[in-house]
Amino acid sequence: MSNPNAAAAGAAAKPVEKTPSYAWACLAVSLLAAVSIVFAWMWLPGITFPVFKNWLAANNPLFQNPANFSLLSNVMGLVPIGALIMALPTTFIVRKWGAKVGTLAGLALSIIGTAISAATVGSNFYAFLAGRFILGLGLSTTVVSGPTCVSIWFPDSTRGRAMAIWSCWAPIGIFLSNFVNDSVYNLVGQSMNNLQWAWCALIVVVAIAFAVLFRAPRENERSQVSPERKPLKDVLVYFKSRQLWCLIIMFVIFNYMNYAFSQYLKTWLQTPELLGGFGWDAATAGLWGGLICACGALAPIGGLILDKTPRDKKYICVVVGIIGLTICSALAFKAEFFIPYVLFFCIGNMMLNACCRPLVPTFVFRGGQTAVAFGLSLLTLGQYAGQIATSYVLAPFNEGLTAASNVAINAKVAVLAGGGTPADFGPAIGAAVQEAIGQGIHVDPMLAFWALVPVGVVGIILSLGVKPAKKPAGAGKPEGKPAA
Repeated sequence: MSNPNAAAAGAAAKPVEKTPSYAWACLAVSLLAAVSIVFAWMWLPGITFPVFKNWLAANNPLFQNPANFSLLSNVMGLVPIGALIMALPTTFIVRKWGAKVGTLAGLALSIIGTAISAATVGSNFYAFLAGRFILGLGLSTTVVSGPTCVSIWFPDSTRGRAMAIWSCWAPIGIFLSNFVNDSVYNLVGQSMNNLQWAWCALIVVVAIAFAVLFRAPRENERSQVSPERKPLKDVLVYFKSRQLWCLIIMFVIFNYMNYAFSQYLKTWLQTPELLGGFGWDAATAGLWGGLICACGALAPIGGLILDKTPRDKKYICVVVGIIGLTICSALAFKAEFFIPYVLFFCIGNMMLNACCRPLVPTFVFRGGQTAVAFGLSLLTLGQYAGQIATSYVLAPFNEGLTAASNVAINAKVAVLAGGGTPADFGPAIGAAVQEAIGQGIHVDPMLAFWALVPVGVVGIILSLGVKPAKKPAGAGKPEGKPAA
């Protein structure tokens, strides 16, 4: 067990200006740790809600009663609830044992939660939901410890882009999940149990790789963020910052809005055109839906912009990001505005994924590893508080979207059950769509508009609060250009 104050002896050493070469390997394995958990978290949007609903109807006795389908909101909602609960305790794990142990603890919890869900999805749905909750505990522990691992390796000149690269964990994972889950689902015999066992095995492999490859920086490799783990009470002075709290609350809003797109985009793309969607097949919707959700992987570009922006102007990057996402929300789920919707979604994700986590060490770096972990814990609280709200506030929109998407799915099932072939899908879907129109089934984008846009406006106001009132006393040198 490491000594929390073991790094104090090297505190007088001058922080490095050039990034140590091994820092990039540590960044890579830390990033992989978070990405691996996304597969276990986001497989449901990857195969779409209607497919899961139909599987449950055929494989879980609980869902012989249609009223029980209201439980589906909890499948996605319980993960951020677990993450929310675990965000602050992770600070104490990092304080006691360090960021590496924190990441391994998160991976272990994720493995346990996914294994429980895999074993029970067809037999005990409440146990399945408990597994999802435990997965949320592991997710939060990993995404608080992960950027702490990165921040202690990278100096001021490259920390923004390094943490922006790490911040790609969600968009990369969501893209891959959207792209591969349908194929993996078919590969494992269209079994929701086996699908989750596959992702459980992936997390195990990545956990082993992280345990072997990651290490803390040596004294001559440490960044301006000290690896020292001070008592929490000694670093609370760094959390009296209006800028930090505006950033955290704005991050709640960012995740509330963003989670709506990652949950519902692929389902929308598969919804028949006359019902308000695009009518794409699962493979095409998975590819393009995944690519759109993965636009947060542009965060390194935003991180480079953040590194190049003067310290007192960095808040502008946050303002641009939340404005982009708010405009995107006004255009969302309207086929005629699809291209500008994607453009503003990319701008919002590129800037906010790049800026929010990297700015936390900027505000609290003098408090060392404990302060960074605590700041990231608070940010993670904001992240999952926002995501919890999404599943429930947008439930009416999801109901209409799912009903519209199910029109095509059910028509295809009926054709195959009647001995037809895929060549018969077109006429069957056309007839089903006309019947659905008569029943008033369609995607209502205004339900999403009123649930998202006013909240985005509040986010814009908060982002302006990240602007420094004046240069903080003792804040250190302004960040300059990256060292050559």
